[in-house]
Amino acid sequence: MNKLVDFLKKHYYLSTALLLFFSGPTFDVWICKGFPLVAWFSMIPLFYYMKKETLKNAYIGAFITGLLGAFINYEWIGNFAGKQAGGYTTIVVLLVAFMAVFFAGRFFLAEVIARSFPGLRILVYPLIWVFIDWIQSIGYLAFPWSNIGYSQYPMTSLVQSVSVIGILGLNFVMILWQALLVEAVIQVREKKIPPGELLRLTAVKGLIFLFTAIIIMTSWGFALLRTNDRPIKKDLRVTVIQSCISPWENWRRNRFRYLRELKKITEISLFEEPEFVIWSESATLETISFSYARNSLNEFQKELLEYVRYMGRPLITGEIGIEKGPGPFARYYPQNNAVLINKEGEVVKTYAKIHLVPFGEWFPYENIPFLGKRIKKITSAYGGSSFIPGQKPVLFDLKERKFGVLVCYEGIFYRLCRQYRSLGAEYLINITNDGWTDKYRGHMQHFAASIFRAIENGVWYIRAGNTGYTTIIDPYGRIRESMPILKKGYIAGNLDFSFNHSTFYTASGDALQYLLVGAAFFLIGAWLVRLMLLKKKEKGEQKS
Repeated sequence: MNKLVDFLKKHYYLSTALLLFFSGPTFDVWICKGFPLVAWFSMIPLFYYMKKETLKNAYIGAFITGLLGAFINYEWIGNFAGKQAGGYTTIVVLLVAFMAVFFAGRFFLAEVIARSFPGLRILVYPLIWVFIDWIQSIGYLAFPWSNIGYSQYPMTSLVQSVSVIGILGLNFVMILWQALLVEAVIQVREKKIPPGELLRLTAVKGLIFLFTAIIIMTSWGFALLRTNDRPIKKDLRVTVIQSCISPWENWRRNRFRYLRELKKITEISLFEEPEFVIWSESATLETISFSYARNSLNEFQKELLEYVRYMGRPLITGEIGIEKGPGPFARYYPQNNAVLINKEGEVVKTYAKIHLVPFGEWFPYENIPFLGKRIKKITSAYGGSSFIPGQKPVLFDLKERKFGVLVCYEGIFYRLCRQYRSLGAEYLINITNDGWTDKYRGHMQHFAASIFRAIENGVWYIRAGNTGYTTIIDPYGRIRESMPILKKGYIAGNLDFSFNHSTFYTASGDALQYLLVGAAFFLIGAWLVRLMLLKKKEKGEQKS
C-alpha cells in the first residue's frame, strides 16, 4: 500500500490521463455527465509537473500520459478491425503511439519555449496548443478529433462563442485558463503570498479577467438562445432512418435483407409525411450512380430506385462511387459517395468524400519505398478500403434549398463545413456509420463536433448514423430530435430556415485561428533565433 501511495505521489501527473477520460462522454450514466466541467481542470497535474521537472523527465512524463490517455479514450477505434486476428491490437498500438507523439510534442515544445521566455509562459502553452491543433487539421493524415473544446458540447450557452472564435478559439480559452491556474498556484506557493494580497499576482489578475470573459461569453450565448427560442414552422420536413446494419456481415449475401429492413422502417416513417428521406452512409453499398449512368442496374439497385418512385420522396443515401482515371486505358477507382435520388427514382447528383480516413479508407503514401505497399497490405487485411478522395464540395438542391453532405467523420473538418456555408448551403447532412463500435463514448465523441458545426455556421445540421447518434440540430446547436444509439427506428422533424443566420466565423473564416497560429510561429521563430545566438556565443567563448 505504501509503495502504491509513493508511486502515485511521484507520478501524480498521470492523473491527467484519467481526467482526460472523464473530460468527454464516457458512459451513459448520470455520474459521468459532469465532463464539461472536468475538462477545464484536466491538464493541471501535467502542467504543474512540466514546470517542476527537467526537460527530459518532462517529455517522458508527457509521453507516458499521452499513451495512457489516448488508450483509455480511443481504444474503441481498434474495433474497426472486426474479427481480424491481431487487428484490434495493431490499430490501437499505431493510433495510441501517433496520438501520444502529438500530445507529448505540444507539451515539450511549449515547455522549451516557456523556459526561454518565462515572462510569456502563460501565453506560450495555449498558443502552442492551438498551433498543434491546427497541424492536426491539415494534410493527408489530418485527424482533428481530439479538440478539447468539443468537451463543452452540452454547454449550449457557452458554445455560442464558436460562432465568433471557432473551435480553436475555445481550445485557446480552455488551455489559457488551466495555464493561469497552475501559474497562480505556483506563485502563491513560492512567494508565500497572504490571502489578502493575492490580487497583486499577475496570474490571479489574469484568472479574474478570463473568468469574467467566460461569464460574458456564456451570458451572451444564453441571451442569444432566449431571443431565438420560438416554435418551429415547417419549411422542410425530413425523416432520418437508423437501421443498425452490421458492418461485419457479408454485404452481397445480406443486402436484400438489409434493404427490406430499410424499407420497413422507412414505410413507417412515411406516416410523418416527410418531404425528404435520409439514409446513412452504409445503407446502400452499391455502385448506384455508376450503374445508373451506364444503364446497367443490378437487381438491388432496380429495387431501390423502384422503392423511391413508390414512396414519392427524394432520398439521400451512401453509395460506392466509381471514378475513371485519366487516359484511354485508365483504371476505375472506388469512392465513398453520397447520392441523391429524386422522387421519380432518378439519380440526380453525387458527392465524393474529400477527407478519407487515413489507413482506414485509403493509404496516401503507397509509393514510399520499401514501406508503402507493405503498410497498405496490412491495413487492407484489417478491413481498410482503397478509396480515392473527392476533389471539391458539391451543393445539392432540393425544393429550392441548397445543402451540403458530409460523409462520416467529415463533420470534424470545420473548414469544409464553412466552405459549404460560404457556397450557399442552408443546411448540412452528415451521413455516417459508427456501427463497428458499440461503445457509447465512440458514438458520442464522433457526434460532439456536430453541435459546433451548426453553431459556427448558423445552419441546420442533420446527422444520419447507421447505429446513431442520429439527430436534428438547429442553427444554435440545440438538439431538436434524436434517438438512442444501437436502436432501429427513425426520427422526424421540421427545418425552419428562419433560424438560419450569418455568423462572424463564416464571414471571417479562420482569421482568429491564423492570428493565434501566427503568434505561435513568431514564438517558435524567436526561440530558434535565441538558440542560434546562444550556440554562436558558446562557440565564440570556446575559441577564446
